Amino acid sequence: MSMKVAARALLLPLVLAAILHPAAVVALGDGTPGSGGGGFSLRLVPSPGWNRTIHVDDDGFVHLNEHATSALRPPMHTQVGGMYSVVTSVGTGAGRRTYVLALDMTTNLLWMQCKPVQEPFTQLPPPFEPAKSPSFRRLPGNNAFCLPAPRGHRRTVQDPCKFHSIRLDGSADARGVLSNETLAFAASGQQQTEVTGVVIGCTHNSNGFNFNSHGVLAGVLGLGRQAPSLIWTLGQHRHGAVQVHRFSYCLPNHGSSDHHSFLRFGDDVPHTQHMVSTKIMYMAATAGRDFSAYFVSLTGVSVAGKPLHDIKELFRRHVHGQEWTSGCAFDAGTPTMVMIMPAYNKLKDAVVRHLKPLGLQIVSGQYHLCFRATSQLWQHLPTVMLQFAETEARLVLPPQRLFVAVGHDICLAVVRSYDITIIGAMQQVDKRFVYDVRNGRIYFAPENACHADAGHQI
Repeated sequence: MSMKVAARALLLPLVLAAILHPAAVVALGDGTPGSGGGGFSLRLVPSPGWNRTIHVDDDGFVHLNEHATSALRPPMHTQVGGMYSVVTSVGTGAGRRTYVLALDMTTNLLWMQCKPVQEPFTQLPPPFEPAKSPSFRRLPGNNAFCLPAPRGHRRTVQDPCKFHSIRLDGSADARGVLSNETLAFAASGQQQTEVTGVVIGCTHNSNGFNFNSHGVLAGVLGLGRQAPSLIWTLGQHRHGAVQVHRFSYCLPNHGSSDHHSFLRFGDDVPHTQHMVSTKIMYMAATAGRDFSAYFVSLTGVSVAGKPLHDIKELFRRHVHGQEWTSGCAFDAGTPTMVMIMPAYNKLKDAVVRHLKPLGLQIVSGQYHLCFRATSQLWQHLPTVMLQFAETEARLVLPPQRLFVAVGHDICLAVVRSYDITIIGAMQQVDKRFVYDVRNGRIYFAPENACHADAGHQI
């Protein structure tokens, strides 16, 4: 049985306006390296909860309405659907529909509710209707992507191609049938591009995906690096003379809900100077959910310039019993940082030591470590640095990326986990990330003009 992440941090309802403005897949000319025909961009949709439950003050800190506790309370499970989701069109002909899908970079499958649904969660528009899409094709039961047959049985072409998609942290899963379908994008130069043969999962029941999205979310877009994820599929296709092996995003620190940014692919990935990079681990593993995420070698953590001791091994992925556990991964679909318990305890103790001279009161709050807010505290919150295996690869997290205000308290917005560390969306704000899947590298650099990569929803 998989251990569960002790978290549901920064879970936000998603924007209904995405449905009201269906021209959601757009190509951008500014900031891109050219129009070689191999690029397109998907809108990243932020939550509308900025104005109701969460807002960002001029100081750059996230402030939570303490009476709207569901947005930040961390119970036992991480839920998919945090700060950002993507909008795309699925199907062809009368069956084409625009949907909002939760971004999940730890899984490899794009899945959504399809009619008929046994135990549906609420969504708008209604679940996808395969019968209305001429391009919909069920995969044969003996396809390599199907679940293995039970012992003593053999799958045949006539059998349904079943899938079981499980979150990396084990907190949620979906079951259904795999098919091929067409996704529509707007490529560079505003030319409509269709990607055929994308493997999608039609789920008929799911567990743990309580999206809390006012019916906006229809499923999950798995952007893991392995087959049959979207980035893997794009690597097999040719758009013009270019195969797509890269994607990029820059998450802005939204002060209001009228901004969006973009998940860019191929030629739409902009050139950014002074980037550092770190290796994507376990590239030799080409199948199985144990290595679908973008694992990296996190070797050190410093609090206010002071390194935490004996921490490197805590982030190493290893086998425990018959299951892989631990490790550190990047995921823009996880709202805030999740840290394995022993490392979290070291981080918490270092923060307490750093703030001890202020004589602050530690209070029971939304997170495991909260202080009663004072003007002194705001001025003395520490910066944290994450050190990766490469000497130059450091991710500096100012206090605004690790602490949140909850009513009269300030809390460390890092969620304890039993078996995984994830660098989430909050820690990636105002930085350009480029994932080069073919070459196994993640590039990143500060980008104060993330809003230049963003647009305004009309």
